[in-house]
Amino acid sequence: MFTDYGIAPASVRKLGRPVSALAVIAAAFSCPAYAQDATEAAQANPEEEAGLGEIIVTAQKRAENSQDTPISISVLGEAALEQQGISGFQDLVNGAIPALRIAPTAGRPSALAITMRGIASGDPTSISRDTAIGIYVDGVYLGRVQGLGTELFDLERIEVLRGPQGTLFGRNAVGGALNIISKRPTGEFGVEVKAGLRNYDGRAWEAHVNLPSFAGISVKLDGVVSRRDGLVDNPLAGAWDWGQYRKEGFRGLAEWEPAENVNLLYSFDTSRDRSTPMYMHFQQRIPGVVPALPPIFDFEPHRVDRARLGVPLAPSVAKVSGHGLTATWDVNDSLTLRSITAYRELSQTQDDNDIGHQIGYRPNGNFARNSTARVDQDQFSQELQLVGDTARLKYVTGAFYFDEDASDSAYAPFLYRWNATGTAFTVNNPPVGGAPPDRASVNHVISRALFGQATWTPPIFGDRLHLTAGARYTQDRKRGAITLIRGLPSPLTYTFRSNRLDPTFTAAYDISDDINAYAKYNVAYRSGGAQSRSPTFRPFGEEEVQAWEIGFKSEFLDRRARLNIAAYTMDYRNLQIGFSVPGNPSASDTINTDVPARIRGIEVDLTVAPVERLTLAGSYSYTDAKIPPQVHPFTGATTLVSAPFTPDHAASIMADYSIPLGAMDLLLHADANYSSPFTTAASTFVESHAYFLVNARATLADIPIDSGVLSVALWGKNLFNEEFETFRFDFAGAGLSNTRTAVFNEPRTFGVEAKLVF
Repeated sequence: MFTDYGIAPASVRKLGRPVSALAVIAAAFSCPAYAQDATEAAQANPEEEAGLGEIIVTAQKRAENSQDTPISISVLGEAALEQQGISGFQDLVNGAIPALRIAPTAGRPSALAITMRGIASGDPTSISRDTAIGIYVDGVYLGRVQGLGTELFDLERIEVLRGPQGTLFGRNAVGGALNIISKRPTGEFGVEVKAGLRNYDGRAWEAHVNLPSFAGISVKLDGVVSRRDGLVDNPLAGAWDWGQYRKEGFRGLAEWEPAENVNLLYSFDTSRDRSTPMYMHFQQRIPGVVPALPPIFDFEPHRVDRARLGVPLAPSVAKVSGHGLTATWDVNDSLTLRSITAYRELSQTQDDNDIGHQIGYRPNGNFARNSTARVDQDQFSQELQLVGDTARLKYVTGAFYFDEDASDSAYAPFLYRWNATGTAFTVNNPPVGGAPPDRASVNHVISRALFGQATWTPPIFGDRLHLTAGARYTQDRKRGAITLIRGLPSPLTYTFRSNRLDPTFTAAYDISDDINAYAKYNVAYRSGGAQSRSPTFRPFGEEEVQAWEIGFKSEFLDRRARLNIAAYTMDYRNLQIGFSVPGNPSASDTINTDVPARIRGIEVDLTVAPVERLTLAGSYSYTDAKIPPQVHPFTGATTLVSAPFTPDHAASIMADYSIPLGAMDLLLHADANYSSPFTTAASTFVESHAYFLVNARATLADIPIDSGVLSVALWGKNLFNEEFETFRFDFAGAGLSNTRTAVFNEPRTFGVEAKLVF
């Protein structure tokens, strides 16, 4: 089924061209531009066995072929997600989609830094600063990127919409949007059970159960449990290791159709993610600076498997739950009214210990800074959509309301004290750090919006020209306060108010039935706010992206090949940039640039099915981000600024081959992802190393087992144990370690997985 939560009309045409079983599997595989699972397209037709199936997306709030959608899109379908081992947002860290970068935040592994086309969200842990990438799960906007480490539930596909999406996906989508769609109940009994083992004593279980419909109600239940020991051992007995996790989640859905043209879908989910951060290495000395290291510490230029010292380390815990109700009324065959209502709650704690990588060594000085924090957030959202079609006009219009309350607090005492020579230490009992908390803040947001977009096909040029215009009016009201500083009441507050009208215009032309081109201009904005880590809580303003994009989408060789190209240029105005306080990297402030940044790029996606049962694909992204130097708000010095997590060049390649073995199939998959060097913070030009990661999977599928089928897979990620930095930063200044520190990517991982479907 290609209908989605709250965005697809009730009557959706099936995939138009039948394909082989291989194409059903392989055309859905990732590298960008791969289809969602095309099972419904697999009709017997030997003449088109090697063709590529259609990719159905809902990037414009209606189900349509991605080749007909004038947006640069990458799609990971059900088969692609399985073949690449993607069960959550963190699995996209390897760069499978070149224009998209995702990295866990130091200290909070389930608070993710997300970057697209050179536009980064900045500090994802701040409750009063918004993300730059819109994240939608089943039509529901997620206001915080906290708590995203938990595995997602039984996905149908992930749509990555590259570039500003301000009209249909709203504020805070200046870099793009992630549109996540999960499976709906089928109304027929079915069970899928999956179990896996992996190195580092990793284990995972999943169960997805569809119950037979009763009284017109269909129910689906999903449960996931996964756990893994740490990647870096903690010498302290009883403490958690670095890179360790325990995750569990449950989801229930109930779908009711009281009439043929009315559909109600209720969902409830709850999850808990207990994870420790990745280990921070003393990678090297800062050139020209004498490091402040004790005698018992040494540099760790490469990934280690045991920490330099044992410290108390507990997991950071993310608890997420939510309710959603989507109501759809098909007024007639060409008009649909839809309501998407949701309430969500989030609780995220942090527990991290620097073991001296931040604060420099001093004889008899305190160290082992234990950074603890907590974020609590709840949000209510309501969206109304009216989606319609006439002979020459397709349109969508609607209204959106969002109400968010959030609070946070942080405290960072020192647990240990050095002796006079730095050769031994004692435990501080109680920990040294003054009155808790170091800071606490609250934030409240109300956002309202009206939006509309229409595509007109004028009666000229053989109905090959399509003109689109749209706009979104947004009213934002935000207020916040730092309530406590070092345990004492604080008078610091901020307010932000904005009224915006952001337009979009597109001209698309069908050069032939299989080739089309488009040109697009659109504007998107990110809300202003304040930085909760700021010593002054000064507000910053909204930022705006004005983007031009031209694209070319084509299919050829009798649909055995698909080539999509997009080129863009963006003026990035009033860019929000964070700067750390000298001598205290945990404190920072955010300012707006006074000179626009300029980002240009090219994206190329190619998929080829040269022969039956073989699919090859590749994607390339070039990004040229030029951000003008800025005046540092704390030092007054002119400072160079970079676009974090933005390699100049990124690419991925993929190959899939299917070998029939009687009633079974042997599915072979391999992919590789390349990235040139990139920085991991806007205020530094310290770059990570380039990398080339290779992953593979072999699956023996459709093994007959009684009334079901069994699949068994062997998989490996980072097969050649490639090493690069996911975070790299110079802790330079008085009182700091004066070292270059780094977090490395995960080492080689491998495992076995079994799936039973009946």
